[in-house]
Amino acid sequence: MSLLNTFYQAKEAVKQLSNGTAYRKPETNAKLSDVARAKIENDLLPLLEPIEQFRLEKLESKKQRKKWFFLIGWLFYGPSIAFDISMLMDGEPTFITLFVLGALGAWIFYPEFQYRRHYKQKLIPILVRAFGEYKYQNDGCINLDAVKAFDILPSYSSKSSEDYIQGEVDGVKFEFCELKLERRRSNNKSNINVHRGGALIVTMPFQFTGHTVVKTDHGKLGNFLSSLSASSRIALENPEFEDRYEVFGSDQQYARYLLSPALMERIIALDDLFRARAKGSGLTCEFRDDKALFMLSYFGDLLNVGDIEVSAYDLDKMPLLEQELAMIIGIIEQLKFDSLAARNVASASFADRG
Repeated sequence: MSLLNTFYQAKEAVKQLSNGTAYRKPETNAKLSDVARAKIENDLLPLLEPIEQFRLEKLESKKQRKKWFFLIGWLFYGPSIAFDISMLMDGEPTFITLFVLGALGAWIFYPEFQYRRHYKQKLIPILVRAFGEYKYQNDGCINLDAVKAFDILPSYSSKSSEDYIQGEVDGVKFEFCELKLERRRSNNKSNINVHRGGALIVTMPFQFTGHTVVKTDHGKLGNFLSSLSASSRIALENPEFEDRYEVFGSDQQYARYLLSPALMERIIALDDLFRARAKGSGLTCEFRDDKALFMLSYFGDLLNVGDIEVSAYDLDKMPLLEQELAMIIGIIEQLKFDSLAARNVASASFADRG
């Protein structure tokens, strides 16, 4: 069903282009918590002065390049325009002007790229640790081999990843990264994108009963095609969850217990967060063996937080990571809580029978 997901992502992309949200920066209006702010101020403030100086240097460099572009840029794109026009009149159109303007644009914005990269390398590892005992790798990736049998993981021929975060919450391990998966077309001439966004693996200290799959609702046709490969569709009592997702599982009773009202609310909240903060286009998740896999489709960059136009001292530009981790931790805690509750119920039932 990865092709269906690809079409759905394309539909969401067109929608965001048409309504203007594709051009809007992810929302960052939430405030840092007092605990996170205190730790950031203690650990990060000593590093911010040289980063702020670096930002000012690169900002000035960008401004100077823009000025020179308007002053003498015509020496480059002027002749290219004349050449393109002459070739067009001869019936052999060329696009030299586009290449020249693209190269000049890259030259202008290169200082901004340098600042974003520098900011990320220096601050993100410390910022991640400010929210817990977590590890960060710029180019790391989740263990895809551990979930290769999962239904929601699309088949792929190549992958790229970044912003890997690994941690543990009350004995429950998790891994998150931004992930792009592509599959080679049958003609072997190009690749098709089958996933772009984030991927989260949660490893529980217990086994899920059977397996349960939550997929984005693709409408009647998409749901019909999806149901062809699913064991059985499961109806739930949460109208909003039912409207957004289709649930399938090998054990209907267990799936309804697993997807408790509290867990459904957390899944909806996580979906909403990525839609608002990272131009998200949907969420799917699967619970199998001792693992829960969440595939989050989005078009933004969650950890691309260095804005060359904003002072490095502005701590309120850093709350997205805290919200993301809070949502992930909330789902982990809810899964563990529901598991403990299930065991208590089972124990009580067994005692009554005795």
